[in-house]
Amino acid sequence: MTEERVYTLKINESFKQLSPPLLPEEMQQLGQDLILNGCREPLCVWNITILDGHNRYEICTRLQIPFTLRRIYFKNQLEAAVWICTNQLGRGNIADEMRKYLIGKRYELEKILGAHNAAGTDQYKKKESRLKISAVPAFDKTAYRTSERLGDEYRISYATVEKYGVYAHALDTLTNILPGFVPKVLSGQAKISHENIIELSRLPPQDILRLGKYISDDSIDFIGYSSIRKFLPKKHYSPRQPIPAIPAGSVKDMPTYDPDAEISSLALTIPSWVSSINRTRSATNLGEISCNARCKLEKELLGLKEIIDTMLVAIKEEI
Repeated sequence: MTEERVYTLKINESFKQLSPPLLPEEMQQLGQDLILNGCREPLCVWNITILDGHNRYEICTRLQIPFTLRRIYFKNQLEAAVWICTNQLGRGNIADEMRKYLIGKRYELEKILGAHNAAGTDQYKKKESRLKISAVPAFDKTAYRTSERLGDEYRISYATVEKYGVYAHALDTLTNILPGFVPKVLSGQAKISHENIIELSRLPPQDILRLGKYISDDSIDFIGYSSIRKFLPKKHYSPRQPIPAIPAGSVKDMPTYDPDAEISSLALTIPSWVSSINRTRSATNLGEISCNARCKLEKELLGLKEIIDTMLVAIKEEI
């Protein structure tokens, strides 16, 4: 810990994006708290680069409110970024989209760290003896699959971890073209599903820039999928997907298209799932089942929950 004063620190934009963005009213509340109570928590730094506390730093330097520093040491920028992801995920008040992004980002970073260390390409190895604190564990070739390890840690399936990795990569791609868009997604101001974020990231840069002109309008308080659908490419039948043949008979005999059919069928199926789960709960002593069976059921239920959450987001997008 250092003395309390106003320090001049560096801001790494890639580090800053790993911290949950605040809405204007949240930033105002934080400023009022800092004025009344001072900066009670130290800002975490690596050398003089901020790891945690970007919003507090902006307010404290503007209003000349003194603060203290907590110095943390790393071998490289990758390890520093992993620490930020882990630290933010340890907080219980982050939005769902931010949580998905941080898990995916940590997954992608740790894969790179593991590959570097397994290949013996750590150029900072000679400096390691000089560091008294190492905030990130070693990622070597003996560590088991990254997605499985993080899945166990965050109680989700390894497939979901990998899915979040794709999501994080898509958001990073959009950040490179539209820096102001991703914070709106992560704060909830733009409610766009996982799948549609990936679709947007695959658009040509000129189409993404067209979207940027729309979302830069500060008079828009909320951006939903329906308002940006025009920026997504229209979906066509895949050549490998045969177009259904028209049944024989007159036009009068053909069934009327019902847009509710699939949803109604799904809605009729769900009560049987609920019944099966309730029946299992009442008939089974969960304390007696094996760890293997318990873990398998837990992963499947968490996977089902992810699918349900995705479906609920898709429904809300169309309202």
